[in-house]
Amino acid sequence: MVNVFDRIEWKVREIFGEGPICVHVGDIKECDIKRHPTYSKFRDEVISAGIRSAASSRLWESLIAMGRLSDMDGDDTWRMVVLDCIVPCFRGVSARISRDFRVELEEVQSAMVLAALEVWRDTEHGVPPRHVRDKMVKAAFDVAFRCGNGALAEWSSDEIELLFQSEMFAQESVLKASSIININGIRDVDVAEQLRGERIGALFQLLGHFGVVREFHDDLRAGRRSGSVRQTMTTSMLLRSRISGPHLYYYTSDLYPSYIGLREAAAVMGVPESAAHRLIRVGQFPFPAARAGRSYKVSVKALMHFKDIPDVIVHVDDVENGALHASGAL
Repeated sequence: MVNVFDRIEWKVREIFGEGPICVHVGDIKECDIKRHPTYSKFRDEVISAGIRSAASSRLWESLIAMGRLSDMDGDDTWRMVVLDCIVPCFRGVSARISRDFRVELEEVQSAMVLAALEVWRDTEHGVPPRHVRDKMVKAAFDVAFRCGNGALAEWSSDEIELLFQSEMFAQESVLKASSIININGIRDVDVAEQLRGERIGALFQLLGHFGVVREFHDDLRAGRRSGSVRQTMTTSMLLRSRISGPHLYYYTSDLYPSYIGLREAAAVMGVPESAAHRLIRVGQFPFPAARAGRSYKVSVKALMHFKDIPDVIVHVDDVENGALHASGAL
């Protein structure tokens, strides 16, 4: 009989297949470490590390950090991986509780997963990543035994179902628009959208970096890559998506490296690198830092959020029009 534990495992294996997986920065192409295991081997190693000592496992520290970063982008993939690597130690307990106390197995398993997810949310701030796994496991075991003792209120599995909902994507088409406007002419959100893009294009043109931006745009139009907007934004909120679909939109952070080293991040934050290391160790670093070997990498998106740097959504046509305007071509 298929249960919630099996569904979590199958879903994650469906996502990663038999290809290599990177827990350091999430993207093998951007990782400095060149050897990466398949998900099956990675899962076995993580489970073994958890049994030995989760508190001292660098592997679990990186996995928790990747889960936090994934959450910030509205993506539950790495949170699902965390669950998939924890629930094997739930199986024996849930089966024993179900058998000895005559409780439905699905009820016990769903309660354990929900308890683990609740701890995941509660430990987002102020808890070092190396301690998160142990807290999730303890909460799941506690709730399982409360199930057996009949003291647990009825749990709903609606939240579990949310993990398995797939996203819908709009159809793609093409559009080229001109929209150089006066800042005083802003009257609605559609015009504001155009102005945001033009300002970004003008800025990159004035800084002398628009060549890189144009290469990125060419890749978007050719389908060689996609902006992150198509995974996280509903098309009804974007003006040109009615014609072009979301594939020509992107966040400005897509133009930057996904990760930078802790030294560079500390410099942007205005703190010494040693202080940044100390904050990570005590669980007080203001956003997730992913372990990569003996060092850490920091998400640029997370750093932008911490520094209140707007990560605006722009359309390629608006950005290019802004650059042309700044160069005097329009």
